[in-house]
Amino acid sequence: ADLTAVQLGKATREYQEPAAFFQRTFITEGMRLLLIQVAQRLNGAGGEPVVQLQTAFGGGKPPGMMAVYHLATRACPLAELEGIPPLLDQAGLMEIPLARVAVLDGHAHAPGQPWQPGQQRICTLWGELAWQLGGEDGFQRVRDADATGTSPGKEGLANLLARYAPCVVLIDELVAYVRQFPDGQPLSGGTFDSNLSFVQAL
Repeated sequence: ADLTAVQLGKATREYQEPAAFFQRTFITEGMRLLLIQVAQRLNGAGGEPVVQLQTAFGGGKPPGMMAVYHLATRACPLAELEGIPPLLDQAGLMEIPLARVAVLDGHAHAPGQPWQPGQQRICTLWGELAWQLGGEDGFQRVRDADATGTSPGKEGLANLLARYAPCVVLIDELVAYVRQFPDGQPLSGGTFDSNLSFVQAL
């Protein structure tokens, strides 16, 4: 289960297609609670703004994050997602709005090697977040922070998320990414401290 492969449209059918994914996925108690939180949040009906999935999370972290991704980006009616209609009933909801989803995968990029989707050069996680949410317009909002490797701060991130709401940010393998920063040495992706500041601000 590779969330980045799904985001890029390169996963096999059982992971790539929302209906096929939910048909083959048993919704554990942990996943049910997660999806209810996300559904409520996207509807403005409560729900936690930040959910941290632990290793012991029922059903595994990758399938849980993939379930959130498909729920928020689906290209089919909710009724076609097996197990979701009863979940909506439990949450007291009729619908779940579609949302923009950004996937920040700590294994997808190296902090010292900028990446280039199309013509845009991106150096940092916050640059990637802005690009995924809003393309060129979104990236312009953090361009300077991306170029200098400094966190855009709470206000900058709040404005970014509000501009492209409703949105979901899925972060995986963050530790694998930040532990690549040498002590006290800045890279194109910022520094260890600037990345921690970004996560705290987010």
